[in-house]
Amino acid sequence: MLNRRPTIFRTLATTAALTAALGAGPVLAQWKPDRTVEVVVGSAAGGGNDKSARVLQKIWKDMGLVETNVVNKVGGGGALAYTYVSQKAGDASFIALAQAGLNTNHITGRSPLHYNEMTPLAFVGNEPVGLAVKADSPYKTLKDLVAQLKKDPQSVSLSTGSTRGATNHFALALLAKEAGIDPNKLKIVVFGGGAEAATNVLGGHIDAMAVAVNNSIPHHKAGLMRILAVSSPKRSSDLPQVSTFREQGFDVVMEGWTVFMGPKNTPPAQVAYWEQAFAKAVNNPQWKQYLEQNAWEYGYKNSRDTGAYVKQDYDLSKRLLTELGMAKAQ
Repeated sequence: MLNRRPTIFRTLATTAALTAALGAGPVLAQWKPDRTVEVVVGSAAGGGNDKSARVLQKIWKDMGLVETNVVNKVGGGGALAYTYVSQKAGDASFIALAQAGLNTNHITGRSPLHYNEMTPLAFVGNEPVGLAVKADSPYKTLKDLVAQLKKDPQSVSLSTGSTRGATNHFALALLAKEAGIDPNKLKIVVFGGGAEAATNVLGGHIDAMAVAVNNSIPHHKAGLMRILAVSSPKRSSDLPQVSTFREQGFDVVMEGWTVFMGPKNTPPAQVAYWEQAFAKAVNNPQWKQYLEQNAWEYGYKNSRDTGAYVKQDYDLSKRLLTELGMAKAQ
């Protein structure tokens, strides 16, 4: 049976974590970038990951911490970006914004790169999955949609954005299991990304989408879409009227986490530098405003805790993908 993502994955920052990161000052002084840092993202300019990286870029510049250049390397569900950074061994002047695809691409065989070939630097927050339909959809509530899925899973077209076997797909699979439906029977449709999925929902070409919630928020607020549920443990302050899956009787919690990774063999002094840089950035009002606008959950983890988090996610994702028949043969 599909396992639910454990509550240990909740990412509210703790005073202890911040204290540990900010206490890295003596080590931090041993290294700082002597060139413009490349912040590498695996999506095109204007995408969600790109926006996150550019908000951090502005914060660091405004605070006088570090000069950065956001570099877009699109391909392989982020694999191109991760591989590029992993090859800059020992030089944290190259860092990558990473999400769950770092793990799922390896498990499914889409990429040979394992997370342990990179160095975890920091966890900066997570974004829930939003299940949304067009405003005039016959599915007024989550229970309406589930009722139709029970009648005929293939009668409802559901987009998971750009890929199967990742966070968005996991949310739908868990919902199906909660409703007593075989998740392998769902009609999953993929596009180039969340924005394209939204276009197809709005155009009436598909029935619903389960993607990072920021893809739905503008259309929801404009009255063009209706978000039926979000996969966070509690409601977002930016979407107070939208219920969670749990509130509607389906115990589905799924996190779309964002971490930053450095190259393999990154020295401790360089790790410490980035721990402090990220600890300062995530507590900047600009970052908190960005999280609120995009219904993210605030969070920070240092390098060690980020590494443990990514490992737990890898193990869980492997179990989920095995049950979905998508894990590569071991």
